[in-house]
Amino acid sequence: MRRTWQNVLFISTVIMTALLLVVLSQPAWAAEKKDDKAVLDEVLDILKEKGQITEEKYQELKARAVKEGAGKILAGFEGWTPYIKSADGQHKIEFHGRLNFDVRAYEEGSRNLDSNRSNVSPTRSDLVTKELVRRARLGVDATFFKYLDFKLEGEFQELGADADPAPRFRLTDGYGELNYWREFKIRGGQFKVPFSFEELTSSRLIDFVERSLVNNLVPARDVGAMVHGGLFGGMLEYAVGIFNGTGQNNPELNDSKDFAGRLLVRPFQLMGIPALQKLHIAGHFTQGDQDIHPGPTAGTSLRGRTDAKFVFFPTIPTRGDRTRYGAEAVYAFGPFGLYGEYVKTEEERNLGPGGSNLGDLKGQGWYVAGTFFATGEEKVHGKAPKVKPMNPRTGDYGALELVARYAQLDFTSDGLLPGPSPSGGGKAGANKVDALTVGFNWYLSPNVRMMFNFDQNWFENDRMTPITGEDNSWEILTRLAVWF
Repeated sequence: MRRTWQNVLFISTVIMTALLLVVLSQPAWAAEKKDDKAVLDEVLDILKEKGQITEEKYQELKARAVKEGAGKILAGFEGWTPYIKSADGQHKIEFHGRLNFDVRAYEEGSRNLDSNRSNVSPTRSDLVTKELVRRARLGVDATFFKYLDFKLEGEFQELGADADPAPRFRLTDGYGELNYWREFKIRGGQFKVPFSFEELTSSRLIDFVERSLVNNLVPARDVGAMVHGGLFGGMLEYAVGIFNGTGQNNPELNDSKDFAGRLLVRPFQLMGIPALQKLHIAGHFTQGDQDIHPGPTAGTSLRGRTDAKFVFFPTIPTRGDRTRYGAEAVYAFGPFGLYGEYVKTEEERNLGPGGSNLGDLKGQGWYVAGTFFATGEEKVHGKAPKVKPMNPRTGDYGALELVARYAQLDFTSDGLLPGPSPSGGGKAGANKVDALTVGFNWYLSPNVRMMFNFDQNWFENDRMTPITGEDNSWEILTRLAVWF
């Protein structure tokens, strides 16, 4: 019942905002383009410079303009994004949404692992080609009194997947932020943990249909508080936070909290060298106790999944600390983009009799990715290219971006792991995967794109693969993405 009322409240808020937008956009209300206020200031500046008005009159007119605009509400669109805002710029609400329609296909004979984490059983469930709504989100971004930001966003649970056939609406982001100081912003609520370039890049603007294998090790959203900011003209960015450590929409299970930190440096930001302006390096970490209280109940580990969600390393019981750390390097120049990450995790398994320890579960992954706009647009990570909407009559066909990525993810332990050994010998229950992804992104407009990825996976443990007797398999992922 509580979840139902939360869903009703969220959807009602979004609908009321949309209705308010319609009302306020009627002719009785003032309308304004994004730069109208700046134009008025510019006119007054010109008149003052030419001696047409005195300094006293200049200040009087500016004050009157601010006072007269204080009671007005403006409505319109910035690109595809509808908004309402006060004429004095103190308050603003933006309405956002996105829809991802995917198709996933697997090599013939691909199946899920059985309950023994093996591909031996002939009754394993098939990995079938599926059409699904990967994401369907609605959200509101708001600013009040210029320095108070709020974000409220939710999504319908993935439709067409294997998990839960009944669609549910759930919260993704819900937080408030004080941004009075650029160097010291304060945020609280549910939002993304400051870890990993790939995860912190919105799903609207990632270069591949799915994030890499390494993302299996990375935290996503959690409930907590964070301070972050930029220093030295954006050359240095930092974030430090404390979180429940249980993930998105999950209850807290113990008194311990996860600590997270991230430091990003743009070493050439202030040097004026164009070829190096879009280079950054960053490091990040999280650490926290994953015990479940009350009682001696064990938690569950991280898991390993391919891009098309085949689980090659199911979760195992854990108890104790979980530590993550990683590093990234990101670069772009002209139509080219190049970036990579490394992440390592250690999860304690204090599960033995009398509290004795089993060997920690260790995860380690890395990837390198490259992109190239074949149509010549500038690559800016985290932003859509500047492209005219597709119109064959005018010779506009959008932007075409070629992408490639190589990734590796390895799960192992010095202790025992459940699961089979490779046929050629090796660590029982461990598994490592190498994945090559190639494809393209076709931007039909700045807010619509078609994506295609072909993935080839190679598995170290041939008894924990999709196809019995094979140590490799392929997957195909496509997406039509629309957002505003």
